[in-house]
Amino acid sequence: MRHPGTGRQGGATRLEVAVSAAFGAVLAGVLLQCLISYQGQSEQVAAKQLVGSLRTALAVQSAKIISTTGEGGLIAIAHQNPMTWLQETPKNYLGEYYSPNKSMLPRGNWYFDRAAHHLVYLPAAEKSFSAGTQKVMTFKVKLVRVSGSVKAVGQTKGSTGLVIDQISDQAVATNTVAGFGPRPPLSEKKQ
Repeated sequence: MRHPGTGRQGGATRLEVAVSAAFGAVLAGVLLQCLISYQGQSEQVAAKQLVGSLRTALAVQSAKIISTTGEGGLIAIAHQNPMTWLQETPKNYLGEYYSPNKSMLPRGNWYFDRAAHHLVYLPAAEKSFSAGTQKVMTFKVKLVRVSGSVKAVGQTKGSTGLVIDQISDQAVATNTVAGFGPRPPLSEKKQ
Protein backbone atom coordinates (compact mmCIF):
# COMPACT_ATOMS: atom_id res chain seq x y z
CA MET A 1 0.00 0.00 0.00
CA ARG A 2 1.36 3.39 -0.95
CA HIS A 3 1.10 6.36 1.28
CA PRO A 4 0.40 9.71 -0.23
CA GLY A 5 3.51 11.89 -0.55
CA THR A 6 6.06 9.05 -0.88
CA GLY A 7 7.49 8.28 -4.31
CA ARG A 8 9.10 4.93 -3.61
CA GLN A 9 8.89 1.86 -1.48
CA GLY A 10 11.61 0.61 0.92
CA GLY A 11 13.54 -1.68 -1.53
CA ALA A 12 16.87 -1.03 -3.26
CA THR A 13 17.09 0.16 -6.83
CA ARG A 14 18.89 -1.78 -9.51
CA LEU A 15 21.74 0.74 -9.43
CA GLU A 16 22.23 0.26 -5.69
CA VAL A 17 22.27 -3.54 -6.10
CA ALA A 18 24.78 -3.28 -8.96
CA VAL A 19 27.07 -0.98 -6.94
CA SER A 20 26.86 -3.31 -3.93
CA ALA A 21 27.66 -6.33 -6.10
CA ALA A 22 30.65 -4.57 -7.70
CA PHE A 23 31.95 -3.50 -4.29
CA GLY A 24 31.56 -7.06 -2.96
CA ALA A 25 33.43 -8.48 -5.98
CA VAL A 26 36.34 -6.06 -5.53
CA LEU A 27 36.51 -6.82 -1.81
CA ALA A 28 36.45 -10.59 -2.49
CA GLY A 29 39.27 -10.20 -5.05
CA VAL A 30 41.45 -8.28 -2.59
CA LEU A 31 40.83 -10.85 0.14
CA LEU A 32 41.62 -13.73 -2.23
CA GLN A 33 44.88 -12.08 -3.27
CA CYS A 34 45.85 -11.66 0.41
CA LEU A 35 44.99 -15.31 1.09
CA ILE A 36 47.18 -16.52 -1.79
CA SER A 37 50.04 -14.34 -0.54
CA TYR A 38 49.71 -15.71 3.01
CA GLN A 39 49.64 -19.29 1.74
CA GLY A 40 52.86 -18.71 -0.21
CA GLN A 41 54.51 -17.11 2.82
CA SER A 42 53.48 -19.97 5.11
CA GLU A 43 54.82 -22.51 2.61
CA GLN A 44 58.13 -20.66 2.45
CA VAL A 45 58.38 -20.50 6.27
CA ALA A 46 57.66 -24.24 6.52
CA ALA A 47 60.43 -24.98 4.00
CA LYS A 48 62.87 -22.77 5.93
CA GLN A 49 61.99 -24.50 9.20
CA LEU A 50 62.59 -27.95 7.72
CA VAL A 51 65.96 -26.85 6.29
CA GLY A 52 66.85 -25.46 9.73
CA SER A 53 65.97 -28.80 11.32
CA LEU A 54 68.08 -30.61 8.73
CA ARG A 55 71.03 -28.32 9.47
CA THR A 56 70.72 -29.09 13.18
CA ALA A 57 70.55 -32.82 12.43
CA LEU A 58 73.62 -32.42 10.19
CA ALA A 59 75.54 -30.81 13.04
CA VAL A 60 74.64 -33.75 15.30
CA GLN A 61 75.60 -36.32 12.65
CA SER A 62 78.89 -34.49 11.96
CA ALA A 63 79.77 -34.43 15.65
CA LYS A 64 79.07 -38.18 15.96
CA ILE A 65 81.20 -39.05 12.96
CA ILE A 66 84.10 -36.78 13.90
CA SER A 67 84.18 -38.20 17.44
CA THR A 68 84.20 -41.82 16.22
CA THR A 69 85.95 -41.96 12.82
CA GLY A 70 87.48 -38.51 12.45
CA GLU A 71 87.05 -36.06 9.61
CA GLY A 72 87.42 -38.78 6.99
CA GLY A 73 83.97 -40.13 7.85
CA LEU A 74 82.31 -36.90 6.78
CA ILE A 75 82.50 -37.85 3.10
CA ALA A 76 80.05 -40.72 3.67
CA ILE A 77 77.54 -38.37 5.32
CA ALA A 78 77.73 -35.96 2.39
CA HIS A 79 76.10 -38.60 0.15
CA GLN A 80 73.33 -39.61 2.59
CA ASN A 81 69.70 -38.57 2.40
CA PRO A 82 69.31 -35.77 5.00
CA MET A 83 65.72 -36.82 5.72
CA THR A 84 67.02 -40.02 7.35
CA TRP A 85 68.64 -37.92 10.08
CA LEU A 86 65.27 -36.70 11.37
CA GLN A 87 63.38 -38.66 14.02
CA GLU A 88 60.24 -38.34 11.94
CA THR A 89 60.10 -37.44 8.27
CA PRO A 90 57.64 -34.71 7.27
CA LYS A 91 54.24 -35.77 5.95
CA ASN A 92 55.03 -34.10 2.63
CA TYR A 93 58.16 -36.19 2.01
CA LEU A 94 57.71 -38.51 -0.99
CA GLY A 95 60.86 -40.61 -0.58
CA GLU A 96 63.94 -41.33 -2.68
CA TYR A 97 63.99 -41.29 -6.49
CA TYR A 98 66.61 -41.72 -9.21
CA SER A 99 66.43 -38.60 -11.44
CA PRO A 100 62.61 -38.28 -11.40
CA ASN A 101 60.51 -36.28 -13.82
CA LYS A 102 59.56 -33.31 -11.59
CA SER A 103 56.40 -32.58 -13.56
CA MET A 104 55.04 -36.02 -12.67
CA LEU A 105 55.47 -35.58 -8.90
CA PRO A 106 52.79 -33.94 -6.75
CA ARG A 107 53.49 -30.31 -5.82
CA GLY A 108 54.08 -29.19 -2.24
CA ASN A 109 56.35 -32.14 -1.47
CA TRP A 110 60.00 -32.99 -0.77
CA TYR A 111 61.97 -35.83 -2.34
CA PHE A 112 65.60 -36.99 -2.40
CA ASP A 113 67.26 -37.45 -5.80
CA ARG A 114 69.61 -40.40 -5.28
CA ALA A 115 71.43 -39.89 -8.57
CA ALA A 116 72.45 -36.29 -7.83
CA HIS A 117 72.36 -36.53 -4.01
CA HIS A 118 70.00 -33.53 -3.91
CA LEU A 119 67.08 -32.83 -1.59
CA VAL A 120 64.36 -31.15 -3.66
CA TYR A 121 61.21 -29.23 -2.70
CA LEU A 122 58.42 -28.70 -5.22
CA PRO A 123 56.30 -25.72 -4.09
CA ALA A 124 52.54 -26.28 -4.02
CA ALA A 125 51.77 -23.49 -6.47
CA GLU A 126 53.77 -21.90 -9.28
CA LYS A 127 53.25 -18.47 -7.73
CA SER A 128 53.53 -19.50 -4.09
CA PHE A 129 57.01 -18.07 -3.68
CA SER A 130 58.00 -14.54 -4.57
CA ALA A 131 59.34 -13.77 -8.04
CA GLY A 132 62.89 -13.60 -6.68
CA THR A 133 63.05 -17.28 -5.75
CA GLN A 134 63.08 -20.33 -7.94
CA LYS A 135 60.07 -22.57 -8.44
CA VAL A 136 61.96 -25.69 -7.31
CA MET A 137 64.28 -25.53 -4.32
CA THR A 138 67.26 -27.89 -4.39
CA PHE A 139 69.65 -28.54 -1.50
CA LYS A 140 72.88 -30.50 -1.30
CA VAL A 141 75.13 -31.57 1.57
CA LYS A 142 78.66 -30.39 0.80
CA LEU A 143 82.03 -31.03 2.37
CA VAL A 144 83.84 -27.75 3.10
CA ARG A 145 87.22 -26.84 4.47
CA VAL A 146 87.48 -23.96 6.91
CA SER A 147 90.94 -22.55 7.53
CA GLY A 148 91.77 -22.02 11.18
CA SER A 149 94.39 -20.22 13.23
CA VAL A 150 98.09 -20.37 12.48
CA LYS A 151 99.64 -23.46 14.08
CA ALA A 152 103.27 -22.67 13.39
CA VAL A 153 105.18 -20.33 11.13
CA GLY A 154 104.00 -20.99 7.62
CA GLN A 155 101.51 -23.70 8.60
CA THR A 156 97.80 -23.24 9.09
CA LYS A 157 95.47 -25.63 10.76
CA GLY A 158 92.13 -26.19 9.06
CA SER A 159 88.91 -27.98 9.81
CA THR A 160 86.59 -29.94 7.61
CA GLY A 161 82.84 -29.65 7.98
CA LEU A 162 79.55 -30.27 6.22
CA VAL A 163 76.99 -27.75 5.09
CA ILE A 164 73.52 -27.94 3.54
CA ASP A 165 73.48 -25.35 0.78
CA GLN A 166 70.73 -24.39 -1.59
CA ILE A 167 71.82 -24.87 -5.17
CA SER A 168 70.73 -21.60 -6.77
CA ASP A 169 71.48 -17.89 -6.85
CA GLN A 170 68.76 -17.17 -4.25
CA ALA A 171 69.24 -18.65 -0.77
CA VAL A 172 66.16 -19.58 1.27
CA ALA A 173 67.90 -19.85 4.62
CA THR A 174 71.15 -18.62 6.12
CA ASN A 175 74.05 -20.90 5.20
CA THR A 176 75.85 -22.42 8.17
CA VAL A 177 78.66 -24.90 8.46
CA ALA A 178 77.82 -27.62 10.98
CA GLY A 179 79.53 -26.69 14.20
CA PHE A 180 81.11 -23.47 12.93
CA GLY A 181 78.26 -20.89 12.96
CA PRO A 182 77.35 -18.40 10.18
CA ARG A 183 79.58 -18.14 7.15
CA PRO A 184 79.56 -16.33 3.82
CA PRO A 185 78.45 -18.34 0.77
CA LEU A 186 81.15 -20.59 -0.69
CA SER A 187 82.17 -20.60 -4.31
CA GLU A 188 81.89 -23.86 -6.19
CA LYS A 189 85.61 -24.74 -6.16
CA LYS A 190 86.76 -28.31 -6.41
CA GLN A 191 89.41 -29.30 -3.91
